[in-house]
Amino acid sequence: MQLEQKKQKKKSALLKSAYTLFLKQGAEATSVGDITAEAGVAKGTFYLYFRDKQDIVSAVVNLVARQILEEAYLKMCAVRSGNFAEDIASLANAILDILERSRPLLAFVGRDFRFPSFREKMNRTGNPVWRSLRADLKQYAALSGIDEKELLRRIYCLVSMCGSVACAAVLDGEPADLPHMRPSILAIIRGSLPGNFPSSGSP
Repeated sequence: MQLEQKKQKKKSALLKSAYTLFLKQGAEATSVGDITAEAGVAKGTFYLYFRDKQDIVSAVVNLVARQILEEAYLKMCAVRSGNFAEDIASLANAILDILERSRPLLAFVGRDFRFPSFREKMNRTGNPVWRSLRADLKQYAALSGIDEKELLRRIYCLVSMCGSVACAAVLDGEPADLPHMRPSILAIIRGSLPGNFPSSGSP
């Protein structure tokens, strides 16, 4: 048990160091040596936990994305309306608030985030927030008559669109800054998820 705790401590140190360096200087400019030096471990230790630098980039992105989702979901739960489309818009709005506060975070997560790998990891780990969101989707699909797979495809499109637009708006001001783009993003979300159906309740 003690050995396992030591392994987890080293892995956590590597993830924390990678996150710090990725935000400070970008993932491309950060080497495995930089990460291990920041973490205070031998370079060979890195490869006990990660295949290569891209592997730790994906791990950090998924970790940060999970934290963002959990924070935004708690905010959404506090203002649930019972309207699924409106609740998902509230969730997206909270995520945009988080990303708008930190340009480096958005630059890192927005450009390296891959929804399929994130979804797979969340399904595998059984994250409670993710389970609650999936329950919302399942219930909405049943009540609305929309096929659940079709609804998931819409969510995939919305996640991809919101991420790309938020990146362009916050980092480049294109086609406008986020305050001007936010209403358009939320309108697209509401228009893609029509109907007034009850959500599944707080987790």
